[in-house]
Amino acid sequence: MKYRISSRATILLGRESVSKVDGAIIELVKNTYDADAVLCFICFDISKDCIYILDNGIGMTKDTIENHWMLIGTDNKREEYISERNRIKSGEKGIGRFALDRLGSKCEMFTKNKLSPKLIYWETNWEKFEQTGKTLDDIDANFAYIDKQFIEIIPPQILEDIKDFNEKQVVNEKISLLTGTLLKISGLRDQWSKKNISNIISSMGFLIPPVEQKDYSICIKESMESPYIIIENEIADEYDYKIKAKFDGNTFRITLDRNEFDLNKIPSEVFDLEAFSQFPYRHKDFLEKQIKYEYSISQLMGANDQELIDAVKKIGTFEFNYIFMKLSLQDDSKETFYYKEISRKRRSWLDNHGGVKIYRDHFLVRPYGDPTSEAFDWLGLDARKANNPASISHPSGNWHVRNRQGQGTVFISRVSNSCILDKSSREGIIENEYFRVFKNIIKNIISVFEQDRAYIGRSMKEYNDIVNEREKTKQEGKEVAIKVLDQKDDQKDNEENTKNTDNRSEPSSEEVKKLAKAVQYYEEEREELITEIKLLRSLATNGLITTSIVHDLKGINAILVNRVDTFKFVIGSKNETMISRSLNDLYKNDLFLKSWITVITNQIKKDKRKRVKKDVYQTVEEIIEVMAPILQQKKINIEVNGDEKQVFKKIFVSDFESIIYNLIINSIEAFEKSRVSERKISITMETEDEFIIHYRDNGSGLGDTFINPYDIFKFGTTSKHDKDGEVIGTGLGMYIVASTAREYNARYIIAEYNTGFGLDLIFPL
Repeated sequence: MKYRISSRATILLGRESVSKVDGAIIELVKNTYDADAVLCFICFDISKDCIYILDNGIGMTKDTIENHWMLIGTDNKREEYISERNRIKSGEKGIGRFALDRLGSKCEMFTKNKLSPKLIYWETNWEKFEQTGKTLDDIDANFAYIDKQFIEIIPPQILEDIKDFNEKQVVNEKISLLTGTLLKISGLRDQWSKKNISNIISSMGFLIPPVEQKDYSICIKESMESPYIIIENEIADEYDYKIKAKFDGNTFRITLDRNEFDLNKIPSEVFDLEAFSQFPYRHKDFLEKQIKYEYSISQLMGANDQELIDAVKKIGTFEFNYIFMKLSLQDDSKETFYYKEISRKRRSWLDNHGGVKIYRDHFLVRPYGDPTSEAFDWLGLDARKANNPASISHPSGNWHVRNRQGQGTVFISRVSNSCILDKSSREGIIENEYFRVFKNIIKNIISVFEQDRAYIGRSMKEYNDIVNEREKTKQEGKEVAIKVLDQKDDQKDNEENTKNTDNRSEPSSEEVKKLAKAVQYYEEEREELITEIKLLRSLATNGLITTSIVHDLKGINAILVNRVDTFKFVIGSKNETMISRSLNDLYKNDLFLKSWITVITNQIKKDKRKRVKKDVYQTVEEIIEVMAPILQQKKINIEVNGDEKQVFKKIFVSDFESIIYNLIINSIEAFEKSRVSERKISITMETEDEFIIHYRDNGSGLGDTFINPYDIFKFGTTSKHDKDGEVIGTGLGMYIVASTAREYNARYIIAEYNTGFGLDLIFPL
């Protein structure tokens, strides 16, 4: 007697095993990675009840479809687990394709392999599998060869987007479409809303680690008409501690990167303490930032138990990277531990990227580190903190990090970590003894950083307790100063009245010492305050731009109020000429208004506040494009020229917007003062050893307002006055241009300031 399989088994494997739509899509994305694709392109064409998933991988032959794709539980990826690109294939159970059934009732597949004579068409209606009394052998899929190239069956909008993707050079090679696979899933089983699609995009952001994104990229279109989104896993440039750990099967090599403490603020006396006299806490160790350690298994685990050592060895080689960021900076902590300043962006970045995530062969193992799941804190860091809530300076040295204060990535492989097993549901890892040991290993690696930070914090607190005598000394110094000054006043009165100086009383040597120390402490405080003031210089950018926008909007206010009455009048009089003129005015004013609104809303977009790798030429051109209607309304001709090169830098787009916006706003105001027949702005970009922006306008220039034209870059310096001579400018515009440029180590040179204004911004490559 032979076993038989009901056709309904596919429902258990598809719709019920892959319970969530995001899990189903991720399974199909994994297949594109395993097929050596450089690009996976997903399009939600919900208006036509279908989803497209395209890749430019190796495609499939008839033999592959028949003997692997349609063979349930195939083990070909288990046996042939390394692809031609040396990728470790993420699938191995042979059921991922049933994710198609979870998404929709019908799937059409077009695929082309270099060994196939023609393009293959394959189609399955999953509803057939629900027929009563049918076995799996009774169900057929449709198969055919068709006389078309692979590129010809791709929807035109997607083709256009791929062309644009190639131009942006997101990955290391051009996307070829000679081979690949296109899945069209229709008869969708779910009601897809914008929120559902947005959730998919969010979950895709962590699907592959940043290190892999130059060899493989994912793009998503929310609809066929919408622009495509490149899925990126943002890396944090800001951190307090960074850990990199590698285990080779016997030894843990851990690199600790300290970035929390401001060496410019730490008094040299700190390193005179015994606690800071030995490696790795000496001044030169802090200067080097990176500290390297090697631990044996027993050293890291704190045990010599042979069973534990054998279990750790069996887990196999892996890597672990971790970033720690504290979320607040209290004044007393700043004074005690000499922390660097922190940005306000930390909390939002950690909210989106925090937690420790596991990647198996460069693909996310869900749901570990997912803030929406119970496995967000799968290491139990918060429970460990709650059991021992010691502060950083506690004498025990048992300070622990909270889960939301860090972001980590664990890199494992099905080849080297075969005892850490995926669940059949594709959600999570089987909680066997090896996985429990593995969790303890990760926590012990994190403890290396915790102990380092706690030691420094505890020692800093000891120094702070010593120097707390400062306040007492400063107060005593004040009293000595008052006493000395009072004595001098009394002596002066006595000299005028009696001409007798024999009664002068000089301060004692102890009082002089107190006075000298007090002066020293006040001088140190003064230096710290100056440093803090400098750190505030960049906070005014958005406020200045908004103020300039509000000023120009006042001029449109009357038009917005009165234009309806004008339309009623010209329509009522049936004056075609006036109707046409009014419509033209409406169009121009709306373009002007739309452009200003775009400037405002662009400043608060989340993606503008991320540091991303972008072509600076393209960035500048896009900024000018947004400003074009405003410049047209102001009758300003702007010319943007480049040398047909590209410069990719990791930048905040908002920084370059601040530079260009402030320059243009200053030019607009300069044109209002001048009487030139044609208002011109030119922006020329060129790259040799450095990237240079040449900015020129033919406005009024600076004239003789400033003895030194470079004074315009000073904080609060302005040439804007009202008719009564009162200062009305903020003195922030060019200060922001200069301070923002300095953030990128750029130089700025005034090329012209009499007949117009010219500025060269020179950015190192």
